[in-house]
Amino acid sequence: MEPPPSYASPAGMSVASLMQEAAERAGSDDWGDLDFSDALELLLTSCRETGALTDLGALVLRSTALRHLHNRLLIRAFVRAHPDVAQRPLGGSIVVTGLPRTGTTVLHALLALDPGNRCLRLWEALRPVPPQDEAARAARIEQAHSWLHRFYELVPAFRTIHPLTPEGPEECDALLQNSFASQHFDDMFDAPRYSDWLSRADLTPAYADYALQLRVLGSSDPEGTAWVLKSPLHVGHLDALPAALPGALVVHCHREPLEAVSSYASLIRSLRRAYSEDVSSRAVGRQALERCETAMRRALTVRDAGRPEAFVDVSHREVVRDPVSVVRGIYERAGRALGERSEARMRQWAAENSRDRYGEHRHDHSDFGLTADDVAAAFGPYTDRFAALIGT
Repeated sequence: MEPPPSYASPAGMSVASLMQEAAERAGSDDWGDLDFSDALELLLTSCRETGALTDLGALVLRSTALRHLHNRLLIRAFVRAHPDVAQRPLGGSIVVTGLPRTGTTVLHALLALDPGNRCLRLWEALRPVPPQDEAARAARIEQAHSWLHRFYELVPAFRTIHPLTPEGPEECDALLQNSFASQHFDDMFDAPRYSDWLSRADLTPAYADYALQLRVLGSSDPEGTAWVLKSPLHVGHLDALPAALPGALVVHCHREPLEAVSSYASLIRSLRRAYSEDVSSRAVGRQALERCETAMRRALTVRDAGRPEAFVDVSHREVVRDPVSVVRGIYERAGRALGERSEARMRQWAAENSRDRYGEHRHDHSDFGLTADDVAAAFGPYTDRFAALIGT
């Protein structure tokens, strides 16, 4: 006889039971629109079908789902208490995106150093409602320290690939995780049906929730404060972005696709090895290529439709060579001036934060079954269009 499924295993988890537990923790079951539940159901089902998670991986899936459900209830409670926040205008935003591993993190970190910009901090991303006071803020930062320490213990290679700090800028994809519409789940867990849905979905409702969270987090900021945001997920969902962030300037980062896809596959493999029984490098390589190709195809469709003034294109090569000059070019397109003090901060940060400061991130496309011909075939229209920026 088969043993009963563990409460923490995908087979023992259900959307209803997770929602009930989150509601008990939050003291509220005011969920509002339930669109998110279909995405969560698909994530659980897809993880169940592959059966790849270890006991630890299943516990991480469960605790992660509960945290995001709890966050949804906290956001709803904040908006009930402060109904005007839902109408608060978002200032002119700069959104950094591109395929994964194309220099988006460096640009975002530099932009976040300008005090005239508002970024999402890691400690805020973990619980996206404002703290009640300074003591609560300090406690949340300490909790983020603990969370990050545990994460690096589980995935030590991630510090080399994508270093984080509790008070440093974090990808705004973290807010989309609260709608279960996130590339982060796709990276952590082998969930093919969820991955296929995410790559093709209309995420307009999730982006509406995302914009509401930005309004909540910025509710005490001066009106019109400019956000600087970053996530590779956006490149595949540029159709949903304008309604969420009207007037945003999208910084599209470009890199030779073989390098970007290989580096991305290495990131996925590092994450999955922490949570899964068996991780096939070739399967990871295939998935990374498919995701990136689909995202870029969707991006080109949106860009072909017009609005060239909404985009600025930058080269990974130039980000590595002189990132502050790239930032200056972004500001020029945004109609802003880069102040001397902000530029000095950025140059100091760039000098102190080399790309290999936590060790070199080594990866080889052949380890993932990727060939130059296969990647070139997948990205032909992209490389033709942006050849000058990617060096082909």
